[in-house]
Amino acid sequence: MHNLFKRNAICLLACLWLLIAITHAAAKEGGRASGTFQSGEMVMEVKDAYAFLGKPSLGGKEKVIIVVVSNQGFVKAALDEYWDRKTSLERYFKDEKTGLVYLEFSTDGRYRGLSYYFGSGNGCGYCADSSVKSTVRLKDNKMTGNLSFPEGKDPNRWFEISIDVPVSNDDHGKAQGPGGGEPGKAYLAYHRALAGKDQRAIMALLSEERRSAWTKAEGQGRGAAFLEFLRAEHPRDVRVTAAYVKGDKALLLLEGKGEAGKVIGEAQFSKEKSAWRFDEETLGPAAE
Repeated sequence: MHNLFKRNAICLLACLWLLIAITHAAAKEGGRASGTFQSGEMVMEVKDAYAFLGKPSLGGKEKVIIVVVSNQGFVKAALDEYWDRKTSLERYFKDEKTGLVYLEFSTDGRYRGLSYYFGSGNGCGYCADSSVKSTVRLKDNKMTGNLSFPEGKDPNRWFEISIDVPVSNDDHGKAQGPGGGEPGKAYLAYHRALAGKDQRAIMALLSEERRSAWTKAEGQGRGAAFLEFLRAEHPRDVRVTAAYVKGDKALLLLEGKGEAGKVIGEAQFSKEKSAWRFDEETLGPAAE
């Protein structure tokens, strides 16, 4: 029972942290897409879209344009800060009330296919169907047009969607060289502190927003759970492979080893009072 309570407490703190991570930049936006997407018994009223350059669902080194549509509004400025936009959307944005459908286009704006997962037995790893009609075109760095898949072509799916959304670029700022420069040093200091027992040393390396979240958790009797949450995903060994700085924000790319083997990911830092402070990190298993 104690372990179950502890896991639930950590999960609650994680959800609060991730909610802050994806909404800190501004209130949710909307209006860059409209329409309806139905799959099985799930009907999603499309309210917004976000577009970015990403990897094709079927693999390969070429870039594709991914337009993700949802029944919720996106915060473009917050999503732009991530290196792996799809992972950030799946982990920090999607929940039981929020659907995501990824529409894939070639870099000239030609429709290729889609992917989504609404629940067990209701999803598609990658669906390409010539019956989909698309008038979407890429012009002045915006994806604009309509897509439709007539009802009856597939007994489980139909959609009509209009999009008018800018494509976010991959400019994350100035490269900091081997080791990630000053942000890289700050991350390794955080890594060392997290492995120790001095909680004050850890807190001193967090951004003001994260320190506030920890203090609030302590006031609710969940300080230990918050600390365990910080440590839960953090790798045993880690190195910074690259870092980029844009204004008072830094993006770091990471490689390391966790309990289950090799992991890769990214970390976000903010510059406060002339020092780089930890905001968040996202790590997962490295592809074989």
